[in-house]
This record gives sequence, structure tokens and C-alpha cells, in this order.
Amino acid sequence: MNNLCTKLGSCLLAAALATSFAGCAPGATATPDGADTAQVAQPGVTEEIADVTTVAYLGPTGTYTEEAAKAFFGTNDELMPQESVADALALVADGTAAYAVVPQENTLGGPVVDYIDAFLGAKDVCVVGEVVLPIRQTLMGLPGTDLGSVRAVYSHKQGLAQSAAWLDKNLPNAERVEKASTAAAAQEVAQGADQTVVAIAAPGAADLYGLEVLQQNVSESDQNKTRFYVVSSKANTLEGYDCAVFVARLSADELPAVLASACSQGTELVCVHDRPEGSALGTYRYVMELSHEGGFTDDELDRIAGIEGLTYLGRYQRLDV
Repeated sequence: MNNLCTKLGSCLLAAALATSFAGCAPGATATPDGADTAQVAQPGVTEEIADVTTVAYLGPTGTYTEEAAKAFFGTNDELMPQESVADALALVADGTAAYAVVPQENTLGGPVVDYIDAFLGAKDVCVVGEVVLPIRQTLMGLPGTDLGSVRAVYSHKQGLAQSAAWLDKNLPNAERVEKASTAAAAQEVAQGADQTVVAIAAPGAADLYGLEVLQQNVSESDQNKTRFYVVSSKANTLEGYDCAVFVARLSADELPAVLASACSQGTELVCVHDRPEGSALGTYRYVMELSHEGGFTDDELDRIAGIEGLTYLGRYQRLDV
């Protein structure tokens, strides 16, 4: 399973999980008595995905989210770039788009909390797929740009975070300016006439917007990857998917017992992200990603969904690009 989700929201939570759920971590070999060991046929990653469809994503053209969408859906679908993830999710909720692709987490920059919040706040959407995409952050500028004269670097906040070490070393005095997406940063640099401003974006954005590549892979890591949810208003229905996601609205001290119950029948914990619930201090919304060797049966998902405080948000397979 995906090892990108390894961060828990607090020291208290991490300690509780470490002491209470060692057997529930990915790779655990022990199988509890009574565990659901049924093997079912595993669907393909896109088995329940429409052959030709509409896909909303964080735009403009040239974002990593567009790359993830093309990797999952191919190039025969109608891609609909949006100004925000919330806008993309709203198109799914109102039926304008069949699917949306939403960034969730990066190995270097961590959870993309704004987009997790947008997903949690969206109505009538569920997860039907996941894409893990290698990220090669690229520094680009107008043709003829001299790095010695750069005064500002534009990018999405994740692009800036992933490239922070390189920027600290090579452009320590340049202002770092957050933009709505990496492609929006490249587009803005291309539309200006200022050679002292550069962008960090996907390599393809340089060709798309007529920019010169100044430095490749400024994230300085071959392990830089981002994972994306593929969401829809209609959940996958077949048995056998490896992955499932739930959301829990709980206080922190209730979470260990809920996880113990969820992982008591051969299901394993992959990841927990915590976000403020909004009604009281100490109460959170926890996004819980689970896996089950051999695929989830309907009975196992029904059992977990019946745990008090949990809401089921979909089953899916992961696509590693």
C-alpha cells in the first residue's frame, strides 16, 4: 500500500497509535482470530470509470493535477480546468462534471490541507481512484533570465515548500510568492515582461507558456511524489478494491478505539489526517485510509461503516505512474 501517508496529527495521537495499534500498521503479518480472509476478484483501477467522460481539475492548463488526470483517464476525455479545487468539486456535486482530481499529499510538502478541507466540505462526493505522480519541480523564466538578478519566485505553496532547500541555497534573497497553482505561476511569468521574476512549475509548463528552463528538479529529491484523489458523485460498487476511505468526527481520545475496531478483522491502517471539526476545541475530522489484503468485501466495508462515528467515502485502487 501507499507509504506516502505516515504523518499523524499530534504527538498524543502518534503515541496512542504506536502503543495500541502496532498490529494494524501496513505490512503487519499477524491476522487476528476471526479475520475476514475472503479473497475476491480485484477490479482494475478504472474498471468502473466511464470510457469517455468529463473531468474537472485545478487549472490552468499545465498543472500537475492535469498530468494526474491524463494519467488516470487518458486523453480522450473532456478536461475542465478550474480556478480552485473547491470549484472542481462543485462541478461534480452539481453534475456538470462526472469526476474531479484533487491533490491530497506530497512526500516533501506533506498534506495539502486546503484541498483536504475542500474535499471534506464538498457535498455528495466519494473517492473512486487514486493517482501517485512523480513530481519534478522546475525553475523557469522568460528567455534570457539571469538567476543572479531574480528577485521573486512564483509557485503554488507546495511547489515553494518542496523547493525550499534549493531556494535557500541558490536564491536566498528572492521573495517567494504563492499562486493558485504551479501552472498559474508559470502563466503569470510568461504574460509579464519582467526577467527578475521566475516560476516553479511542472516541466511541461515551460513549453506550454514559452518559458526557458533555468534549473531542473529544484526539489532535489527523486522521492518527490504527490498523490491525488479521483472523486465522483457515484461510488465504486464492485468488491475487491484494495483501498477504502472513511471520515470520522471524533475527539482525539476517541480515535484509538475507533481505529482498533476498524482494524480488528484483517483491515490495515494506511493513513490518518486530522482537520479541525469546527465546533469545539479537541474535536476533529479524521480522514482514515484503510487497506485490506486481497481486497475489501462488502461485508467488511459494512462492518467498518457500522462503527459509530465513521462515514464511508469510497473504495478504489491506486495507480502509480
